[in-house]
Amino acid sequence: MSFAQLFKLASLFIAHPGYGFITVRASKKVIHIATQVYGNTHHKSNRANAFRHALWTVLLGKAVYQKTHNLEKAKGWAKQFTDLHEELFINNELDRAMDLHNNNFGIQKLKELVTPTEADTIAFLKTEADKAVQITQTEETKQHPLNLVYISE
Repeated sequence: MSFAQLFKLASLFIAHPGYGFITVRASKKVIHIATQVYGNTHHKSNRANAFRHALWTVLLGKAVYQKTHNLEKAKGWAKQFTDLHEELFINNELDRAMDLHNNNFGIQKLKELVTPTEADTIAFLKTEADKAVQITQTEETKQHPLNLVYISE
């Protein structure tokens, strides 16, 4: 990571000092859960990766919601942090579009997933990943706002 990238990340956590620990904890938990559910396949551009990205934004949002009891702050943090992640860790254009779309899917579902148990949240997102739509072009994400998307099996 370059100095400029580190500065952006540090600035975000300085602006939200109470979110650092819960963000790291939620991020580690997501990797653990995705690996339990899908093995190491979630590191590819597939349904497992779509699941991981949606779960990530949901768990980030739930963590902030538990701290603030404010859904808009929870959604805002999940979007701000995951968007910055996609900016700092550059993928090719199609992978980036897929990741941003799936992150946004999780953020949009946060309202209905903020109170269910973690097991229910995982089951819901796994079902959504099973229904994910395959894309081949970035513009296709706009055609599937209610679905997770993936690139390859």
